[in-house]
This record gives sequence, structure tokens and C-alpha cells, in this order.
Amino acid sequence: MAGDLVVGFAHECAIRDSYARRLVDFRPQERLIRTELTFPEVGLRADMKTVDTHNVLRVWEFKIQADYNGLGQVLTYLAMERKGSSGRQVRAVLAAFEFADSIIEANEILNLGIEMVTLPSILRRAGTVPSQVVDVDNIPFIPLAVEAAES
Repeated sequence: MAGDLVVGFAHECAIRDSYARRLVDFRPQERLIRTELTFPEVGLRADMKTVDTHNVLRVWEFKIQADYNGLGQVLTYLAMERKGSSGRQVRAVLAAFEFADSIIEANEILNLGIEMVTLPSILRRAGTVPSQVVDVDNIPFIPLAVEAAES
């Protein structure tokens, strides 16, 4: 069980890192400030912090599937960042491939103002290797450097 949590956390980090590397492609109006933003007063870390062209800060939480835990995390990060950034506008972003309907509804009904970003499916694997190859007949032949030099 604990091993599954570590693997899941590592995969979320890989997804976040892939998104951060391509931030300009996904959100050209924003720039990366940092990943792993630490809030020492509560011992928590937000996944990412960005700033847009209007000087609005965003604190991000990445999840494979967003649920109550992700909602609670991003709200806590938002509060901590607003506390430390007096006078600046700060927004929260929850990024995931899928969102529980209940948290989408809670965000809307309570006017939480959390931006919910659906991650592009291209990032779903983000560095992980599939457990099995589905179509082995269509794997391209890549000649070795020696074979290519002999040709």
C-alpha cells in the first residue's frame, strides 16, 4: 500500500514536471516561478507557482484524479500564499485528468474561484513505461549505428 502511494506521488510529480517544462505551450500568458513551493509554517508544499502577464500569482496542485483531498490541499495553499503575498492577487489551480463531480459542484456553489484545469491526455504517462506493449507487430526497426555505417 505505501509503495503504491510513493509510485502515485512520483507519477504526479512527473506529470507536473512535464507540464511545467511545456507551460509556455499550454498557457503562453504565464511563466513558471517554481515547482515544489514550500510553506514552512504548515509543512506543506504546493506543486507549482506561476505568474501571468497581469501579475496574478497562481498556486497549483496536480492530481491524477482530483477529489476532496486535492480541493483541501489547493485551498490551504491558496490561504498560505495570500497570507504571504499581501496586496497581490493570488488564485488557486487544481489540475487533473479527471475531477469528481462533487468538487466541481462545490467549487461552483460555494464560489471558491478555484481554476480547474483538465490536463492534456498526452501527459498521462509522463515518463512511465506501459506495463505491456499492445501492438508488437508495429514496432519500427531502428538500425544500430554499426549497421547504418555498413550500409
